[in-house]
Amino acid sequence: MSLRLTLLAATAALLTPIVASANTPAGLPASCMTYELGGTQTTAHGLTAKTLHAALTGTDITLDIHGVTLSDSSGHVETATLERFNAVAAYAALSAFRGGISPACKDQSLTINSSDIRGGTPQVTWTNVTLARPGHDMTIRKASIQAVQTTPDLRLKVEGSGIHDTKQPLMPTQLAADLTVQGLDTARQQITINALHAVTGSSAIDGKGTIDPGPTASTSAADLHIGVTNVDTLIGEIRDTAPKKVVAALTIARLMGRQNGDATLWDVGLSGGVVTVNRIPLPFSVP
Repeated sequence: MSLRLTLLAATAALLTPIVASANTPAGLPASCMTYELGGTQTTAHGLTAKTLHAALTGTDITLDIHGVTLSDSSGHVETATLERFNAVAAYAALSAFRGGISPACKDQSLTINSSDIRGGTPQVTWTNVTLARPGHDMTIRKASIQAVQTTPDLRLKVEGSGIHDTKQPLMPTQLAADLTVQGLDTARQQITINALHAVTGSSAIDGKGTIDPGPTASTSAADLHIGVTNVDTLIGEIRDTAPKKVVAALTIARLMGRQNGDATLWDVGLSGGVVTVNRIPLPFSVP
């Protein structure tokens, strides 16, 4: 369940209008997020930076990266737009780590217009990434997000490797997602998860489905289909290290799943604040 909510938060944040002026992502409203690239150097198709530091204002959540590459091999996307694309990705990462959009950022307004990147394939690559708050760190050896298609819809490929989270024992160590976004220039988008693949311990997680992100989880909708291999082995692997409530939740989830060989399958829905698993409503509502 935590993987589903993290993905929902990340995609909602990535597509929510935010921060920055038309040409300068460094000029973000300090009331929402601070953002600074260090040691930048222009390249033939973009730029590189030695460091990136960003933080959500009014929170203790920070993002530090030691190695940033922004590029568009087609040459269609301007460097300023690549920087803005990078700022949006940083904001999405911070918001996903927080678990949702911070109150200070809800009224900000900037979006990446499809016309800015149409015909291009902008890509952001980060190395040695740390998301942090007191007592909780998440590190990623390498992460990338690339727009592999920009018309008529936006198609993104997101990858992460060497992932470690001090508070989330089920956090995948590897993650790859293929997403299509419809309605990029409209008030409401729909995200199709063409494919999701992750590895945690000896288990593989695969998924697909759709997400209609709203301002809150209760105004969002989702229809997801998830499969996890070797769930019993996974429970055994985390039994002595994970909090008891995590082990209990995974055990209950296994009982609610359908078996298909070594995989356990779930159909997860979200509508009107109610989460369903295999069409069974869970006894709580999301805010």
